[in-house]
Amino acid sequence: MKNRPKIIQICGIKGILTALFIVTCLAAGFIAFPGYVAMTIWNHFTTGITPAINLYQGILLWAIVAIIYFIATKQRFAVSFGAPKELNEEELKVLMERVKMQSQSRMINKMMLKEFEEVKKEELPNENKSSENETITK
Repeated sequence: MKNRPKIIQICGIKGILTALFIVTCLAAGFIAFPGYVAMTIWNHFTTGITPAINLYQGILLWAIVAIIYFIATKQRFAVSFGAPKELNEEELKVLMERVKMQSQSRMINKMMLKEFEEVKKEELPNENKSSENETITK
Protein backbone atom coordinates (compact mmCIF):
# COMPACT_ATOMS: atom_id res chain seq x y z
CA MET A 1 0.00 0.00 0.00
CA LYS A 2 3.05 2.24 -0.16
CA ASN A 3 2.79 4.81 -2.90
CA ARG A 4 6.24 5.74 -4.09
CA PRO A 5 6.34 9.06 -5.91
CA LYS A 6 7.94 9.32 -9.30
CA ILE A 7 10.99 11.50 -8.80
CA ILE A 8 12.35 11.34 -12.32
CA GLN A 9 9.97 11.07 -15.23
CA ILE A 10 11.31 11.09 -18.78
CA CYS A 11 8.72 11.66 -21.51
CA GLY A 12 9.52 11.59 -25.20
CA ILE A 13 12.49 12.84 -27.18
CA LYS A 14 12.70 16.09 -25.21
CA GLY A 15 12.99 14.15 -21.94
CA ILE A 16 15.67 11.85 -23.35
CA LEU A 17 17.68 14.80 -24.66
CA THR A 18 17.36 16.58 -21.31
CA ALA A 19 18.50 13.45 -19.45
CA LEU A 20 21.49 13.06 -21.81
CA PHE A 21 22.38 16.71 -21.30
CA ILE A 22 22.25 16.34 -17.51
CA VAL A 23 24.36 13.17 -17.56
CA THR A 24 26.90 14.82 -19.90
CA CYS A 25 27.18 17.87 -17.67
CA LEU A 26 27.61 15.73 -14.56
CA ALA A 27 30.26 13.60 -16.27
CA ALA A 28 32.08 16.71 -17.46
CA GLY A 29 31.95 18.33 -14.04
CA PHE A 30 32.83 15.35 -11.88
CA ILE A 31 34.95 13.19 -14.19
CA ALA A 32 36.42 15.05 -17.18
CA PHE A 33 37.34 18.34 -15.51
CA PRO A 34 39.05 16.77 -12.47
CA GLY A 35 40.77 14.36 -14.89
CA TYR A 36 42.00 17.32 -16.93
CA VAL A 37 43.27 19.01 -13.76
CA ALA A 38 45.03 15.79 -12.65
CA MET A 39 46.60 15.46 -16.13
CA THR A 40 47.79 19.08 -16.09
CA ILE A 41 49.25 18.81 -12.60
CA TRP A 42 50.98 15.50 -13.46
CA ASN A 43 52.45 16.86 -16.68
CA HIS A 44 53.58 20.09 -14.99
CA PHE A 45 55.38 18.52 -12.03
CA THR A 46 56.85 15.45 -13.75
CA THR A 47 58.26 17.12 -16.86
CA GLY A 48 61.37 15.21 -17.92
CA ILE A 49 61.08 12.60 -15.17
CA THR A 50 58.18 10.58 -16.58
CA PRO A 51 56.33 10.67 -19.89
CA ALA A 52 53.36 13.01 -20.26
CA ILE A 53 49.89 11.55 -19.80
CA ASN A 54 46.77 12.17 -21.86
CA LEU A 55 43.23 13.00 -20.73
CA TYR A 56 42.17 9.36 -20.40
CA GLN A 57 45.12 8.65 -18.13
CA GLY A 58 44.33 11.84 -16.19
CA ILE A 59 40.80 10.55 -15.60
CA LEU A 60 42.23 7.25 -14.36
CA LEU A 61 44.61 9.16 -12.08
CA TRP A 62 41.69 11.18 -10.73
CA ALA A 63 39.71 7.97 -10.11
CA ILE A 64 42.67 6.45 -8.23
CA VAL A 65 43.01 9.56 -6.06
CA ALA A 66 39.25 9.66 -5.34
CA ILE A 67 39.08 5.96 -4.45
CA ILE A 68 42.11 6.22 -2.16
CA TYR A 69 40.53 9.23 -0.46
CA PHE A 70 37.28 7.37 0.21
CA ILE A 71 39.10 4.29 1.47
CA ALA A 72 41.47 6.28 3.69
CA THR A 73 38.79 8.44 5.29
CA LYS A 74 36.25 5.60 5.55
CA GLN A 75 33.43 8.00 4.82
CA ARG A 76 30.20 6.84 3.35
CA PHE A 77 28.83 8.40 0.23
CA ALA A 78 26.74 11.49 0.85
CA VAL A 79 23.86 10.17 -1.24
CA SER A 80 21.65 7.56 0.36
CA PHE A 81 18.40 6.04 -0.78
CA GLY A 82 15.67 4.82 1.50
CA ALA A 83 11.98 4.92 2.18
CA PRO A 84 10.72 7.29 4.86
CA LYS A 85 9.85 5.79 8.22
CA GLU A 86 6.26 4.93 8.86
CA LEU A 87 4.41 6.45 11.81
CA ASN A 88 3.80 4.29 14.84
CA GLU A 89 0.39 4.09 16.53
CA GLU A 90 0.98 6.94 19.01
CA GLU A 91 2.28 9.34 16.38
CA LEU A 92 -0.64 8.45 14.11
CA LYS A 93 -3.14 9.13 16.94
CA VAL A 94 -1.55 12.51 17.69
CA LEU A 95 -1.57 13.42 14.00
CA MET A 96 -5.22 12.43 13.60
CA GLU A 97 -6.19 14.47 16.68
CA ARG A 98 -4.44 17.52 15.26
CA VAL A 99 -6.18 17.07 11.91
CA LYS A 100 -9.52 16.73 13.68
CA MET A 101 -8.90 19.90 15.74
CA GLN A 102 -7.90 21.83 12.62
CA SER A 103 -11.00 20.74 10.73
CA GLN A 104 -13.21 21.74 13.68
CA SER A 105 -11.53 25.13 13.94
CA ARG A 106 -12.01 25.67 10.20
CA MET A 107 -15.69 24.86 10.53
CA ILE A 108 -16.08 27.25 13.46
CA ASN A 109 -14.23 29.98 11.54
CA LYS A 110 -16.52 29.53 8.54
CA MET A 111 -19.60 29.74 10.74
CA MET A 112 -18.28 32.88 12.43
CA LEU A 113 -17.51 34.50 9.07
CA LYS A 114 -20.99 33.72 7.77
CA GLU A 115 -22.54 35.18 10.92
CA PHE A 116 -20.34 38.26 10.65
CA GLU A 117 -21.33 38.78 7.01
CA GLU A 118 -25.03 38.45 7.89
CA VAL A 119 -24.66 41.04 10.66
CA LYS A 120 -22.87 43.38 8.26
CA LYS A 121 -25.62 42.94 5.66
CA GLU A 122 -28.24 43.78 8.27
CA GLU A 123 -26.32 46.87 9.42
CA LEU A 124 -25.84 48.26 5.92
CA PRO A 125 -29.56 48.82 5.14
CA ASN A 126 -30.05 50.32 8.62
CA GLU A 127 -27.16 52.72 8.07
CA ASN A 128 -28.55 53.74 4.67
CA LYS A 129 -31.97 54.50 6.19
CA SER A 130 -30.46 56.48 9.04
CA SER A 131 -28.30 58.50 6.63
CA GLU A 132 -31.39 59.21 4.47
CA ASN A 133 -33.31 60.35 7.54
CA GLU A 134 -30.46 62.66 8.53
CA THR A 135 -30.36 64.26 5.08
CA ILE A 136 -34.13 64.79 5.09
CA THR A 137 -34.06 66.41 8.53
CA LYS A 138 -31.27 68.79 7.55
